[in-house]
Order: sequence, then structure tokens, then C-alpha cells
Amino acid sequence: MGLVNKDNDGLFVRFMEELSFNAHPALNTMYYDGWCLRFGDGYTNRANSVNVLRESALPVEDKVRYCEEVYSRQGLATVFKITPLSVGLDSLLEAREYSVVSRTNLMVRDISSINNEGLKAVVTKGINEEWQRAYFRLNGLSEKSAWVAEKIQGNIVNDTLCATVTCENEIVACGLGVVENGYEHGYVGLYDIVVSQKHRRKGLEWDICTSLLVHAGRCGADKAYLQVVAENDKAVKLYKKLGFVDQYEYWYRVKKLGENHHNFG
Repeated sequence: MGLVNKDNDGLFVRFMEELSFNAHPALNTMYYDGWCLRFGDGYTNRANSVNVLRESALPVEDKVRYCEEVYSRQGLATVFKITPLSVGLDSLLEAREYSVVSRTNLMVRDISSINNEGLKAVVTKGINEEWQRAYFRLNGLSEKSAWVAEKIQGNIVNDTLCATVTCENEIVACGLGVVENGYEHGYVGLYDIVVSQKHRRKGLEWDICTSLLVHAGRCGADKAYLQVVAENDKAVKLYKKLGFVDQYEYWYRVKKLGENHHNFG
């Protein structure tokens, strides 16, 4: 599987989507005629959306209505993730008054020689309670969202790496790496990179990401990927400086049923 695929080949996109499913698992999953319906009690669009993996055998309009019924029974807004595998669905959802949110770039890079001098982050294997508490606090999660996030993180089967930077005995920055080694290449996905408001623009995002890449390389990964909201100019600039390259764009189509879901990518 090549790293860069500028033609957005379906196999490549499906492969990257599957990696991200594993790294950010839903609480429940349902498969329906080539579509993957994910449910995470409303926490993140990623864990609460319909994902197209292959072409439909059933009429698409009927399938959309069925998905709306399923998510409605769960008390959730109906959300579709639009990737290069599902762009043909976009106009149909627009006609059904689905709005576009969270345009996001999936980016990748090789892990080769990385300068690890002067890094402050401490990286440990496995998600621990201290890291989780810091992540929930830095993200300002509600008690319910924190509970769901803890369940989702607990469902990660692959190896995890937790990075933290501490200042005056308090964690002020953190990040998560999820390593998957079951392929020709080992991959690490970077997730949950967050820095306290007070300590931003000090290079801590760079430190967290670089530290995760260094340790992921030691765990067998030689390629890395991440997802960044396209409108987050500072983050996009940082990740490009880190050597990540755009591969494809995705976004979410959300039925206008009120803001009853956590709007993360």
C-alpha cells in the first residue's frame, strides 16, 4: 500500500478509513449494504456517522431514509461522512437539507529520521487515568462526554502511546498515538492533540507530535497519518511543517435536527 495516492484510489481511501475506525472506535457498529453505521452516544461525528465503504445494491434514497430512522431511534442526529468513496451521495443529501460541517484533510508522512533533541514530552504506553483526566480537562468536556470518551478510548484494541508536557506539576499539553502493525507497513495515527490556552504558541504541539512519532517508530510504525479540520490554519501549517502531506478531503453532512451531537471531526 503506497503512502501517497494522488488519484484517491478507492482501496487507499478505504484502507485509511479502516485505520481511523480502529483508532477511534464507536460504542456500537452496524453494517448495512456496504455502509458502516457507527454509534457513540453523540460524542464526535467520527463515532456517530454513516460511512460508505462500497457501492450500494439497494436504492440509495431508501437507504438514507432507513439510516435516518435508525439514528432517530437512538436519539441522535443523522450524520454522513463524505469521503472520495461517497461523493456521489453528497448532492442527494444536500437536496434533503443536510448541512456541511467539519471539512477535514487526511494527511500522511513517512517516519524516517526525526530530530528528537530537546523534546519535553513524556511518552508512555497505554492510556492511563492521569492522561485521560488531563485530556478531558484541556478539552473542556462535560461529564457525559468524558464518560463516553473514556469508553471509546477503552475500546481501542491496538497499541496506544500517550504524550504529555507538564508545567508546574500540571499537564498543559497532551496527545495520543494509535499504532497498528498488521500490514506491510506499521502506521501510527495522531489524535487528541490539545494544549492549554495559556501555553499555546510555545511549540508544545510540535513537541507532542514529534515525540509521538519518535516513539511510534520504536514500536514498529514507519508511516503516520492524522486528520485536521481544514479551517484550522495554524494546525494545518504546523502539520505541513512536520512533513505531513494532504491525501484526501472529507466532510460531514448533518441533518438539521438540532445540535444534539458533539461537533468534533
